[in-house]
Amino acid sequence: MTFNPFEQEEEEIEGSMDLEMIRDDLAAELKSINEYEAQVEMLDSEEAADAIEQILEGKKVHAAKLIKLLKLLDPVQAEKLNNELR
Repeated sequence: MTFNPFEQEEEEIEGSMDLEMIRDDLAAELKSINEYEAQVEMLDSEEAADAIEQILEGKKVHAAKLIKLLKLLDPVQAEKLNNELR
């Protein structure tokens, strides 16, 4: 069996692309959380505010799932997060 450095690089690139996409998704979720929270404060309609709050809760779940995924795929990030949460 011969060593092929390009195979290893290809796997690393795929992994880093996955992490980049997950981080972009997390950033988008966090931005939408901020926007929805601001909307809830500005809405006059209680019914509309309740609907937006339900969406907001879903966004928070999405963000949590993405953080969990980051911890799974990036051990260094997981260690940093765990250290900060202590």
